[in-house]
Amino acid sequence: MSLGGSFLLPPARQLDKESRWVQEHIKKIHDRRDLEKTFTAQHQQKHAQRRQKILIVANRLPSNAKTDSEGNMYFEPSSGGLVSCLSGIKSKFDMVWIGWPGSEIPEENHAGLIAEAMKQNCYPVFLPLDIINGYYNGFANNVLWPMFHYIMPPFDKGVTECSTAQWEAYRKANELFVEAILQVYEDDDYVWVHDYHLMLVPKILREKKPESNIGWFLHTPFPSAEIYRTLPWRQEIIESLLHANLLAFHVYDYLRHFLSCCVQLTSLEISGHKVDATSLGGCLVTCATVPIGITPEDFTSRLETPEVQEQIQKIRQQYGDRKLILGIDRLDYMKGIPHKLMAFDTLLEQHPELSSQCVLVQLAVPSRREVPEYQRLQREVHELVGQIAGRHSKLEVGSPVMYLDQSMTVNDLVALYHVADVVLITSLRDGMNLVSYEFIACHKGRVPHPGVLILSEFAGAAQSLGAGSIRINPWDLQDTASSIYDALTMNEEDRQTLHDYAYKYITEHTAQKWAETFLQCLQEACSDLMEVTADDPPLLPYEDLLQDWSDAPERVIILDLLECLPDRKRKVSKNRSADLPCDFRQSLQTLGRSPGTTVVVTTDRDRRVLEQVVGDLPVISAPEDCCVSRRPGDSEWRCLVDEGDLAGREEWLSGVKDIFNYFRERTPGSYIELQEYQIRWNWESAQFDFGSAQARDLLIHLWAGPLVNSEAEVVVGDRSITVRPHACARSACLERLLHEEFGDELENVKFALCFAVVSHRDEDVFETLLEMFGPDREVEFVEELESHGGAEDDTSSTSSARSGRYLRRTLGTPRGTPPPILAGEAPPDYDWIPTAQRESELRENEVSSTGRPEEVREEVKEEVAVVDERSRVACRCYTLSLGMKKTKAQHTLPSSYHLQNLIRAMAARLPAEGAVT
Repeated sequence: MSLGGSFLLPPARQLDKESRWVQEHIKKIHDRRDLEKTFTAQHQQKHAQRRQKILIVANRLPSNAKTDSEGNMYFEPSSGGLVSCLSGIKSKFDMVWIGWPGSEIPEENHAGLIAEAMKQNCYPVFLPLDIINGYYNGFANNVLWPMFHYIMPPFDKGVTECSTAQWEAYRKANELFVEAILQVYEDDDYVWVHDYHLMLVPKILREKKPESNIGWFLHTPFPSAEIYRTLPWRQEIIESLLHANLLAFHVYDYLRHFLSCCVQLTSLEISGHKVDATSLGGCLVTCATVPIGITPEDFTSRLETPEVQEQIQKIRQQYGDRKLILGIDRLDYMKGIPHKLMAFDTLLEQHPELSSQCVLVQLAVPSRREVPEYQRLQREVHELVGQIAGRHSKLEVGSPVMYLDQSMTVNDLVALYHVADVVLITSLRDGMNLVSYEFIACHKGRVPHPGVLILSEFAGAAQSLGAGSIRINPWDLQDTASSIYDALTMNEEDRQTLHDYAYKYITEHTAQKWAETFLQCLQEACSDLMEVTADDPPLLPYEDLLQDWSDAPERVIILDLLECLPDRKRKVSKNRSADLPCDFRQSLQTLGRSPGTTVVVTTDRDRRVLEQVVGDLPVISAPEDCCVSRRPGDSEWRCLVDEGDLAGREEWLSGVKDIFNYFRERTPGSYIELQEYQIRWNWESAQFDFGSAQARDLLIHLWAGPLVNSEAEVVVGDRSITVRPHACARSACLERLLHEEFGDELENVKFALCFAVVSHRDEDVFETLLEMFGPDREVEFVEELESHGGAEDDTSSTSSARSGRYLRRTLGTPRGTPPPILAGEAPPDYDWIPTAQRESELRENEVSSTGRPEEVREEVKEEVAVVDERSRVACRCYTLSLGMKKTKAQHTLPSSYHLQNLIRAMAARLPAEGAVT
């Protein structure tokens, strides 16, 4: 069948004005509108009555499930920093916490425990013992945690088989978490997933709830791509995360590593900190850095309590005038406790007098005692402590090191923080390390002067508190020893300067600020997604477009011309232009000469290529992504980019050129296009697999090199990579072109067509055109009509416009029957049922179901008149893309041949006085 399908029913006969069928038909229309209004009001009322709900999804609940002496289940609050970090947002959101209750729960106790948990706004995830061991003790903590901290797992057959079984347990556990989420999930809820334990949750949840709002935060480092790529399940995890709306990390380094993994493993388009994962079934993912903080008041308020003051005096009496160096760590091989002890030993060897003048108090909170690696670590630490005590102890003052293998109350910790002159953090890898924040908080108002923070550069906190601390490389024992000495001997003014900076930072970047910032980023990411999410659009309603085209007195066509050509002609090389088919060129000439018709030809190629193709046609040329333009007959090109928006371009251009040249030399078939405002590396003639790999490597070099701190944007196209200033976005330049071309006459345009095949980054050109010519502008016209009594309240809806057009065509249009489709005008048949045909069949069924289609005409004249008036003042805007794919365009066409036939049909449908030959 033809593309257009049949939209014209047989001629209708005159109806009796009092026809019962007409009355019923009109009543049905109004009932449907009333129902829509009622539903909208109920939906708004429902959401006004409840606060926004946040689902906190973490490995553990904030309480542990316990059984009393009578066998009844209850919850006992557990310690955890995440609980206190999220406490500040309870006043603004309804919060439900979803997590594992801490032990295996018999099935007969599930219902009772759920009821008890719901009283505390929690929902438990029940995990069998084998899943717990494989998921938590196995894959999460034996595979992911070491890898994220740059420790590679041992490789042998037994370990590999064990890891595979643990992976299956990990997958199953994530599925069980999603099942629990669905028990409490409601539309519009925000789902905040925490940490490496639950990295498969975003994809599983998205598949079950496509419209869900999902954010994920990583509390650990994210490793470099070289480390992460060794994980056998790297692809599944990355692709799952890319189903979230927001992915957040502590510091920029972790975010950069994640984006590098996306580039190397997925070849997805990355623009700024957004990843377009729609091709994977995901969405446009926002990546952000949201560093966590503490609540300083929790510590400063305790300093005033009698219990803490008493403990402070006891500690000072115990150590007298000796300087106190404090280390507080979980007993873990990533905390660098052996490095700390060896550096302290080096200090005492170089400065023996300090053995009686200072003391290192090291608190090592026990962790995972059943794991052999941790047992070996504990033995190593004990041996080092013994060696230091044996070599450097003095009879009159005792040992220079005190090692505590135990936990400590919060009051005792606050007292230790306050007394300490130096806090020494030697983490080898650490997501953030909040000990540094707590130490700074506890030194508010300390007399005679605040202490000094020595902070490992491998802790995330080093990027926040680096200017308020002494940064060290814990692997350099000599440097660490020297830094300890500098901290012990630092003058009061320098101590105060460091403390003031650090204290200002921790009071501005609190735990509540962290939670609020994350949720704000999540809301913005979800809001952006609603505006820009690509979809699989329907096929073009061919006859609808031609009818609107014929009716419009002022028309504009925006055409991505090279994409109108078949593939073999479209792929022009750097030094070769393309030829337009003769009949297609004639159609463009006809359209360009037609009064009231403006044709804008766009392309991402340079002006020389476009000039060779359309230089003799009466069209506006806009090459180089519309950065420049030229009217027909003009010899000079107009610049559509303000020079002020190009500031900083020279800073990155030279480095980008070098990288592009490097890959051009090593990628046969690739070439560079240096345009006036942007630069492109094109590999369309290269072998696909090799070119894809080279493109991934090139992107990594760009992000790690000239663009690391640049405002330039990278556009990943079909076999091309473009770097340009933000001001050179196609949508902004095209909007500027149209305003310059039409000025105040822009509102007189009644038909707009935009065809483009561009990268996802530039598909906002479709949205720009819809904002200029689409439904929003149509509503303004309708409101103007309503103010003069010319329309009912609800005639501004898009659905009303469609139904009105249907009524007009069923009755016959006052402007007369549209001209028939000319011979050769219809494009090749679709391979599937077109949208236009399906709509036509539905409409025929609606009319036939009444039993009396011939009784329509007279009774609905008023509605038809309103629709005709609306059609007269409103603008019809069509945005088109090519092929069946996810796009922001309203409609699609199967191939370039269909588009060429559409242009020919539009030339044939021009009014008689406009058809210039």
